Amino acid sequence: MKKTLIFILIAAVIGAAAFFILGNKEKEIKYRTEKALRGDIVATVTATGTVNAVTTVLVGTQVSGTIKNIYADFNSPVRKGQVIALIDPATLEAQLSQARANLLSAKANLDKSEAALFDAKRTMDRNRELLLKNLIARSELDTAETNYETAKAQVS
Repeated sequence: MKKTLIFILIAAVIGAAAFFILGNKEKEIKYRTEKALRGDIVATVTATGTVNAVTTVLVGTQVSGTIKNIYADFNSPVRKGQVIALIDPATLEAQLSQARANLLSAKANLDKSEAALFDAKRTMDRNRELLLKNLIARSELDTAETNYETAKAQVS
């Protein structure tokens, strides 16, 4: 047993010596240095994913129609009040012409109704005078008054 103890003791001494000689060496730390300079830092990042806008704005029109010209593209920066598209005015011009024609027709109908009112009033007044002289029946005056009231309602 003495030999085993001596052998273990020698192995421990050799191991400790090897550890101190070989393992205790510190590796030299190498630093990379450079003189400080002013300049731009350029960094590029490549990634995949979804980009969402910080602010989303819904753009609409007060009238509908076919777009004739587009002055701004998707995601183009725009200012308040800037024209971004031009609607084809042909449809709107046709609607305007139709509205003008309708207005002229309505004015003509009004003139016609006013003339009918004037004629009905004149007939009613004449029939009143004739009834006072007993030259017409009461029913003719009633008809003239009804025609006058109808013409008056047409003008209103």
